[in-house]
Amino acid sequence: MNEHTFSLGINYWPRRRASAEQLLCSWAEADTGALRAELEHIAELGFDTVRLELRWAEAMPGTRVSSAALRGLERALDRAHDRGLRAVVALLGGELGGALHLPEWAVGYRLPSDTQRARRLGPPLLVVPDDQPAILAGERYRHEPARDFYGEPELLEAQRLMLREVIGNFAAHPAIGAWQLGAGLERVRRPASARAAADWWASLAGRATSHGASALLGTVSPLSLGRRDTLRPAQIVAAGSQVVVTVAPLPPLPVALPGDARGVLLLHALAAALIRAELGRAAPITVADLGVPTAAGGASGVVAGELLGRPARLALSSAEQQATLLETALAALHRDGAGGVWLAAYAELAPALWHVAPADRSWWARSAGLVAPDGSEKPAAAAVRAFAARLRAGSLAAPVGPPTLPIDPERYWRDPAASFRDLWKQWFER
Repeated sequence: MNEHTFSLGINYWPRRRASAEQLLCSWAEADTGALRAELEHIAELGFDTVRLELRWAEAMPGTRVSSAALRGLERALDRAHDRGLRAVVALLGGELGGALHLPEWAVGYRLPSDTQRARRLGPPLLVVPDDQPAILAGERYRHEPARDFYGEPELLEAQRLMLREVIGNFAAHPAIGAWQLGAGLERVRRPASARAAADWWASLAGRATSHGASALLGTVSPLSLGRRDTLRPAQIVAAGSQVVVTVAPLPPLPVALPGDARGVLLLHALAAALIRAELGRAAPITVADLGVPTAAGGASGVVAGELLGRPARLALSSAEQQATLLETALAALHRDGAGGVWLAAYAELAPALWHVAPADRSWWARSAGLVAPDGSEKPAAAAVRAFAARLRAGSLAAPVGPPTLPIDPERYWRDPAASFRDLWKQWFER
């Protein structure tokens, strides 16, 4: 994961020991046999990195960190190490498979101090915006706003506890490659300003480092690249961390054609250009969530669904279009000097599990994987295997770096939404 290498990774959710009746992605309930076999298959496909999401709601269902979740994560790290895979452990995230997701106590009226104040003063008044997206709070959806985890003391303390318990226990594990912190939080609650976001990130990174984290990853998204009040790529690098840019075709990205990789390449080029323009130097960037949901369970074409808590119409790609996207984007991102790429998902879910959150509302959780529910490989798996073989053999052309974008940071951040729209239009008209 440095500027001289290209890391090929994938998001991995564990299978449960029994038929899932509640939330997916539970490390405490992971089927260890499936975990061993699937990580072996991931390594055989040519991946060197696996991203393991430790759901905040599973790790901290209350005021303490769950020992069962930590033991489950340890089993996953052990199995990843057995297969020669580096693990990126994602903590304090706000997204899960295309859904917004937080612990129940981080949404609405739930903190212990609120209960104490309510006994004296009555319950607080919650002002819920008309367009408040659904948040998967613990194991149920709620239309209430998230708490302020950038400045509220109880939530800041919860984050510190999470870092202390998880990083403190596993920083020395031989499978650990990096820690990804706070991915997607700007989608559930935006900070008061970019300065507030930078201060929050610098404090978080400092805490993580003090507990033994040697490599930290901060995440930007199409949303944060189009707003003035969210964490910026240069702020992540300035705090001594590396940048991840998520490229899943989620709002507010314009709709692209199935299999079209141009939007992915623009997001990487934009993040690289902003870092170079603001800091005067290049920095490695990992591209995350590369992929598309595909036709599955008898559904195809444009379907009704939900994206990040809001109703949406989605275009399901064919298995061949998914393969074309990965084949094109992987080669182009390597050429453009990306530090690595993580694919969106390892496996599809069987329709029998579509009632389980977040698959009950998200096509991303259902069908963005490389492997069908019966374990057979989709065409995208062959595309990945071929790319990985060329990468290992050194037969890919040497990286030349991302295309140059004419970025004036002061002008860009004055109105990032308009700047982003202009760049998008120019990029697709080239």
